[in-house]
Amino acid sequence: MDRTRLTRMTYLLFGIALLASNALSLGSSVAPLPLVAVVLSVLVVVASVAGLVYPEAAPFGVSVDIGPQPTWALTLLWLGSALLLAGVALQL
Repeated sequence: MDRTRLTRMTYLLFGIALLASNALSLGSSVAPLPLVAVVLSVLVVVASVAGLVYPEAAPFGVSVDIGPQPTWALTLLWLGSALLLAGVALQL
């Protein structure tokens, strides 16, 4: 697996964890801020899936490329994903 694909998969995991956390927040109250957070989380997931499935895609003529990240950035994203998922598990 190359570094770019690993980075995109990391962003996908982080986006899913963020979406789960924000969806739980939205379930407790329907306020504008949690709704915006859910929409932005969905966009992170869509961008990372699009990057994995269609690496050369350019929707609306704009290339949204998630390039390779350094190891420390990937480590922080994995740690953040683990903490978000742990928080979701505790809330459930």
